[in-house]
Amino acid sequence: MTKLMSIFAASALALSLSGVAFSADTQDQPNTPKTQDQSNSPRPQDPSSAPPDQAKQDQDYLVALKRCEELQDAAKQKCIDKAKQKYNRM
Repeated sequence: MTKLMSIFAASALALSLSGVAFSADTQDQPNTPKTQDQSNSPRPQDPSSAPPDQAKQDQDYLVALKRCEELQDAAKQKCIDKAKQKYNRM
């Protein structure tokens, strides 16, 4: 039983020291060469994301269409056409 406890203590000590050595190794690597994915070059903007001005315009257009929903028949269609014309949605 004493031999088993000695083996267990030795392996626990070895594992704890290897963890310290590993963490010390990973902190001192500022001069490592960067791969293409890690470079600091600007990434191209996602084409599906609209610029901030366009997003605001889209939101305003949707608000205008919501207002048109309350109207009836011809007035509703006229309101929708006016909103499309104002926000260039032809």
